[in-house]
Amino acid sequence: MVQDATRMTICTECGRKLPAGAKFCGYDGTKLNPNIGTTDLPGGAQLPKYCPACKKTYPLQATFCPLDAARLATLTMTSTLPGESRHWEEVAAAASRSDLSLQTNLAGKTIDYKYQVESVLGEGGMAIVYKCFHKQMERTVVIKVMQGWLLSSKNSLERFEREYKITAKLNHPNIVSVYDVGFLNGNEPYIVMEYIKGEALADRIARSGDLPLQTVANIAIQICRGLQEAHSMNIIHRDLKPDNILLQEKSDRPDWVKIVDFGISHLAAGESKRLTKTGRMVGTPEYISPEQLRDQPIDARTDLYSFGIILYEMLAGEVPFTAETAEAVLMKHLLSDVPSLSNYRDDIADDSPFGLIVHKLLQKNPDDRYDTATEVRLDIEQALNQVMLKRDA
Repeated sequence: MVQDATRMTICTECGRKLPAGAKFCGYDGTKLNPNIGTTDLPGGAQLPKYCPACKKTYPLQATFCPLDAARLATLTMTSTLPGESRHWEEVAAAASRSDLSLQTNLAGKTIDYKYQVESVLGEGGMAIVYKCFHKQMERTVVIKVMQGWLLSSKNSLERFEREYKITAKLNHPNIVSVYDVGFLNGNEPYIVMEYIKGEALADRIARSGDLPLQTVANIAIQICRGLQEAHSMNIIHRDLKPDNILLQEKSDRPDWVKIVDFGISHLAAGESKRLTKTGRMVGTPEYISPEQLRDQPIDARTDLYSFGIILYEMLAGEVPFTAETAEAVLMKHLLSDVPSLSNYRDDIADDSPFGLIVHKLLQKNPDDRYDTATEVRLDIEQALNQVMLKRDA
């Protein structure tokens, strides 16, 4: 039986196969050269994510379509691919026949003779995260194992190494702690981190929408404390977003913040070499700063812009800039005014303390923003005090 061949372009950075004509890698943002790295992939396998714009399908780990930059949608058990008749089960079956290398599930196994793997907590394009139990120390930990197919990518290996080295330097109650590192099978790196019982801020916002002012202030103040610690060591996170803010359940205080994922963080002073190339976007479209888009120098104020987006989202229940494609979102960061928070809630006017804080954080020019996370924290504390005094009056 002769199979149809589908022309594919290979990303020279991560090695993934992408449709012919792709402009950039949908996994790591690398610009693609259409004249190199093209091959024939037998079968043209369909995969479980699809682009609403062009209807092409991609692996689950992809986020954006490399052809038109549209955010990918995930097929459900009952949905069909728009414009086609194939069901999810057929798509999944085709995916299982593809040549994608998936990390073996380690549930029930022991890592390095001491970490008993209990369950999978999550999986992304970079790593699989497991809940484990340290048998000697008798405590629950998290182990983040790099995806096997990334082992051939020097950039991915450097990013993974950078995450544990930088996070290990940070000792702060609002930043996740790293306990250990190691290698599976001698070549698959993993990071052992503290286990956070709770939820991501992204999940909280998705479930609750806009949050009460006291809750917003509590979370925001802790994020500022963690950022100030990182910035004091010249470490810029560069991908701050609600997915990277965990809310820990603690008996003595609700919503204890832990900042995670310093994988693409940047040393503001004395960085020996760039881990990203010109023309490659680093960050998440909804939270990226204008200077990152322009490939300009970054500093603490870059994280503060992303924090401003998070603060806006906690107050409004959604991010300020949305569009059908990632490119359109990016252009709004560069050119569009931030929608007024008063459109979403009656207790925040543009000239209110919280409205002014958000306005200053989201200035296009870094020189017009706050300089430090400490300055932001102090203003948030003062704004909360004013709100509480007004309510008690």
